[in-house]
Parts: sequence; structure tokens; C-alpha cells
Amino acid sequence: MRKSQFDALGAHILGVSADKPELQRTFIEAFDLQFPLIPDREKRIIDAYGAREVLGLVAKRRSFLIAPDGTIARIWLAVKVEGHAEEVLSAVREMVGDPATS
Repeated sequence: MRKSQFDALGAHILGVSADKPELQRTFIEAFDLQFPLIPDREKRIIDAYGAREVLGLVAKRRSFLIAPDGTIARIWLAVKVEGHAEEVLSAVREMVGDPATS
């Protein structure tokens, strides 16, 4: 899955992480992320999206598809890395009416 496929549809990918910057850099390099991670040490974004674990210690891996009008179009609560990008890309195509899905 290439970031360019999302770019072609006008979709932007952002990650949010409560980790320290040095851990974020390691994660970005280890997984060759092609999108930025927004630092959220105070967990304001994480809390706003309800992505904190039950005990409040760590964030859950979740994905949110935000529609062009700013509303949340879809939420993936249990994200498994394998195949997830393809699933999100399919949802973006469906949302924007991409002819590649017809």
C-alpha cells in the first residue's frame, strides 16, 4: 500500500502518539511510516477520540476516517496492521466515489 494511493484521492494520513519523540522516531523508522506522527504527550487528542485504554495508561491502536465535512465517517476499533491500509483505502474510495471501485 502506497501513500500515493491515498494522496490521489485527496486523503491525508496522520498518526497520533503519546510516546516520547525518540520512541516515535524509532517507530517511524522501524515501520517505514510514510506519514507524520502527531505528538500527544498530554493525551488530549487521544482522549478526544476515546482511544485510551481502560486503566488510562496507554492508547489503543484505532483508526478514524474523517469525511471532508469534518465528521467521523468510520471508526476501526480493533486495528491489525496487516491488511488495514487496504481496508481504509477501500473505505476512502467508497466515501469519495472513486471510479476504481466501480
